[in-house]
Order: sequence, then structure tokens, then C-alpha cells
Amino acid sequence: MSMPSTNRISLACLVLLFFSATLLSHTASRLLPDISSYESHEQWMAHYGRVYKDADEKERRSKIFQENVQYIHSSNNGMNKGYKLAVNEFADLTNQEFTSTRNRFKAHECSTSSSAFRYENLTAVPSSMDWRKKGAVTPIKDQGQCGN
Repeated sequence: MSMPSTNRISLACLVLLFFSATLLSHTASRLLPDISSYESHEQWMAHYGRVYKDADEKERRSKIFQENVQYIHSSNNGMNKGYKLAVNEFADLTNQEFTSTRNRFKAHECSTSSSAFRYENLTAVPSSMDWRKKGAVTPIKDQGQCGN
């Protein structure tokens, strides 16, 4: 073999190696988030004790979960809103499913009494109050339908 054909073979091998490495890198980067999303959904299921009736429902719920997680990340990485979203026990529900089961306030089930306002004749009212210092602000908790 002459020297120019050896250089061509070496160049062809380098080009092939470069394209193979690029393709492998691209394929791995596409698969890793799917694996990560799958594992995070599995961990979420274990944490909240979620079990689905069959593989089809699990796959559908996993897609919803992944879309919700993606929304959470994009929302938290956006403008500073003064709050952050987080994954909770409702992460495998669509907005419609969540609102149809959780956003129906039922005053008759939640009210304890219909008595008059307790402090209606109060006159000495401070101009401001930091309820955090008074211990009145508590961590967020699931209040169910009635705040139980």
C-alpha cells in the first residue's frame, strides 16, 4: 500500500469513529432522561403507595407524571414568583382529574357552626400583625375537602 491510501483509510476510520461517537452520545442523551423519569416515577409510586390496575394504566400515569414534573421544573426555572412547585401525591393526575375531585368546596360539610363573628365589637386593632411571629402560620398540609 502506498502512503496516500493509508492516510485515506486512517481518515475514513477517524470520520467513522467521530460519527459513531456522536451517534452514541446523542442516543445515550435521549435514553437517560427516559430512564431517569421512569425511575423517578417508580420512586414516587413507592413513596405514595400508588399501584395501578394494569401496565397500560401505569404507562399512561407515568407519561402524565413526566409531563407534570417537566412543568414543575420549567415553572421553577422561570421568573421568580415567590413560590416553588414540587412533586406531591397528585403528580400522576391531569389538571382536569385533580380539579374534578379536589376543587369542589362544600361549605355545609366543612362548617362547624353558623354563629356571629366573634370579634365584631373589637376597637383596638393594630395596624399590622406578623402572624408568623405569633405561631399562627403552619407548614402546608393536605386539608382534604374540609381542612381536617
